[in-house]
Amino acid sequence: MNTDDVRQKINAIAAEGENVTQRVREVVESAARSLGDAGAEGQHRLTSLVSAAIDGASSAVQGAAPDHAESTLRQVIDGLGDGLQRTANATRLAVEESASSGKAFATEDLKNVADDFKAIGQLFIETVEKHSKSALGQASDQVSSLKSHAERTIEGLRPALDDAAAAAADNPMGLAGETAQAAANVARQSAGSLFGALGKVLTDAGDKLNPPKN
Repeated sequence: MNTDDVRQKINAIAAEGENVTQRVREVVESAARSLGDAGAEGQHRLTSLVSAAIDGASSAVQGAAPDHAESTLRQVIDGLGDGLQRTANATRLAVEESASSGKAFATEDLKNVADDFKAIGQLFIETVEKHSKSALGQASDQVSSLKSHAERTIEGLRPALDDAAAAAADNPMGLAGETAQAAANVARQSAGSLFGALGKVLTDAGDKLNPPKN
């Protein structure tokens, strides 16, 4: 699933307005499962996914009553947050499981994923604000409310995003302190293997990936 697919699917979900949060989360997870399918062009698509999703949602509510548009975009933000949290948790688990079995994913895949998780927070907030202004025009109260909601969403996601970024950055093959012998004993996996493992964890882990209940 590429970014155009994400944009179109989220646009349709927002336009229909039914089970928005759950359906958006499912699109995020489906897109995450296919992160490795597009070759070099697709290696930074976690951040692209966020932009495409919010773009698609804002286009769907353009011209709608401000209260309706705000409610729909709020649900999209919630679905994105849930999907990103589960994807971050799945990434951390995939990297940890690989390391525990003496394997390491491709360095470039790990670097790109770590960079994406570090960048998503600010990008998320900026993108919500930008597209909310585009969709809602002069409804400044709704734009401000959506930006605040995006900020709270990212604040709740922060531990999972940071843990996923740290897990990817600290994978055994990337540790500067590894001895030559230890590095030689780590089995290098091919480019794209991380995304295959991520997809498997997303499919198999179920409720273990859900955000903790307060």
